[in-house]
Amino acid sequence: MIDSLPNYQPKFKKLICVDSDGCAIDSMTIKHERAFGPALVAEWRLENIQSELLKRWNDLNLYEITRGINRFRGLERMLSELVEQGINIEGYKDIKHWVQTTHAFSNPALEEAIQANPNQIGLKKALSWSHNVNAIIKTLPSIGPFKYVQESLQSASTFADIAIVSSANLSAVEYEWETYKLTPYLSGMFAQEAGTKEYCLAQLKQHYNLEDIIMLGDAKGDLEAAQSHNMYFYPILAGHENQSWLDFNNKYLKLFKESKFNQEIQEALKDLFFNNFEGEE
Repeated sequence: MIDSLPNYQPKFKKLICVDSDGCAIDSMTIKHERAFGPALVAEWRLENIQSELLKRWNDLNLYEITRGINRFRGLERMLSELVEQGINIEGYKDIKHWVQTTHAFSNPALEEAIQANPNQIGLKKALSWSHNVNAIIKTLPSIGPFKYVQESLQSASTFADIAIVSSANLSAVEYEWETYKLTPYLSGMFAQEAGTKEYCLAQLKQHYNLEDIIMLGDAKGDLEAAQSHNMYFYPILAGHENQSWLDFNNKYLKLFKESKFNQEIQEALKDLFFNNFEGEE
């Protein structure tokens, strides 16, 4: 499997880029419901508001336009809402300041900040939460791809290159796609080690005409990455993923193949995408 952008070689004139977690693989919902939210409750001992907190966490990370937000940005946003409600959150100001000033949103970046500011307990709690999330995720069952993903990839692979463009780590993506025998359809797999989605798309687009590239994603970040390069975007709608893949396979894949996927279709799909989310950003 090609996972190095400099080594990528196209086989076809068209390219389909696919996000993995929450778009092709049904792994996003279970991670938030059983890892991220419960770990937050445990770290800050918020059992007294557990029910409403978990619902709000899931809405923020799964069903609103903020779906796909970085875990630390999501944490700061959730804690900010709690503080606004008058709830005391230990170390909140430390976390808020770090999120506003950090050069990267990752465990290593947080560890660097802790070394520089060993007395900021909020940073230690955020790192503890993040490590706990990762530990829980390792114990979760694998659900696999959404329905119609394999059929769609099989159809698409006859006339287009297919590349995973994901912000998850490569080993996790590779494991999931190999487990469910989806890798034979791929021309490349580019995860967080290869760079941001914007960077990966910038490298891939050099091999194709822009009108021959489409990005499939479930979050605003996927749309923005595609738009940053004037590429087409097809939304996998949160809560309606199976239907989205069925529609892609039955209708939009043929339009893309025949170069009939146009700006009018794009605008209609973008409206569907935004209207599917609850509330406003």
